[in-house]
Amino acid sequence: MPDSPELTKMKGWLQRALELELATIPPYMISLLSIKLPGNREVAEILRGVMVEEMLHMVLVSNVLNAIGGEPRLDASAIPRYPFMLAFEGKQFIDRQFLVDLAPFSEGAVKTFMKIEQPRDADVREIDVQRGVPALTIGEFYAAMVKLLEVIEAANPGRVFVGDEAKQFEADYFWSGGGSIVRVKDLASAREALQLVAHQGEGAPEGAQGRSGRVPTFHMGHFFRFKQILHGRRYLEDDDPDRPPTGPKITVDFNAVYPCKINPKSSDYPAGSVLAKLNNDFNIRYTALLRQLEDAMNGAPKALYDVTLDHMHALTPIAHEMMKLPLKDHPEGRTGCPTFELSVPEGASS
Repeated sequence: MPDSPELTKMKGWLQRALELELATIPPYMISLLSIKLPGNREVAEILRGVMVEEMLHMVLVSNVLNAIGGEPRLDASAIPRYPFMLAFEGKQFIDRQFLVDLAPFSEGAVKTFMKIEQPRDADVREIDVQRGVPALTIGEFYAAMVKLLEVIEAANPGRVFVGDEAKQFEADYFWSGGGSIVRVKDLASAREALQLVAHQGEGAPEGAQGRSGRVPTFHMGHFFRFKQILHGRRYLEDDDPDRPPTGPKITVDFNAVYPCKINPKSSDYPAGSVLAKLNNDFNIRYTALLRQLEDAMNGAPKALYDVTLDHMHALTPIAHEMMKLPLKDHPEGRTGCPTFELSVPEGASS
């Protein structure tokens, strides 16, 4: 039996959510890896925690998509290219027209990360899922997905969550960071999974938290973690989130970084050069990671172990080696940076 128009839309929205979550990981990763330790250690811990949770978000979205009979894709059409523009159904997010770069850690990068995770307005208008997502923020996008699922389930009670349960990721397949995997089998668990993603990103509507005068520091949303970096201080429980944090200082040094090239392309590295070889090695690993992650999302969930333990960790030393190598005759003295491009086997078409 073919999907209803609403269910088709829901699957498309979830696929787009998967792509949006994936698109944030390389920028966060490059910002993290560009930091010259031991300086900025607290900053590095914040960035690493956020990046790990973005992986969790991909897993949660995959669980919801599989639960309604969808097929998560991480093929060439789903892979982000940088600079990246947040967009939905081919249109830029309303009031969200900014580019996301692959760039070293900087004040500008942190401000961009805050824009990505910007909380919803506490008084945001009711979302009309029949007319589409207003897409003011990613959190509002997730709220619209929850509402559309409620509409679909109300019209087809007991006939929506019919996906293969063997494709679900469980708690044992993921660790570290805040939150945990939600096994999706019905509307309640789907709602839990999607609301966890939204809450970890934005925390909550900033104005709503401001009226309560408290910041939940234990599971602070990504927006507020980045805000701490920007202001160089930790939040206290009684801080007003509409204002800068007032807690202990965080050491932030925007100069203690590798000045890696912004939005690099493979063509930036001369054929046969050390940087070209390293970048090719990185992209081979990155491509293998994405293919294994797609396999994990489509029936082999245990492969997530290999994604996190093997490929993800193997990317770090390659990136660091590239960032230590200067680009020849670059006017700004930039160094190498991985391009996060798909590697096409020799003889295969792209």
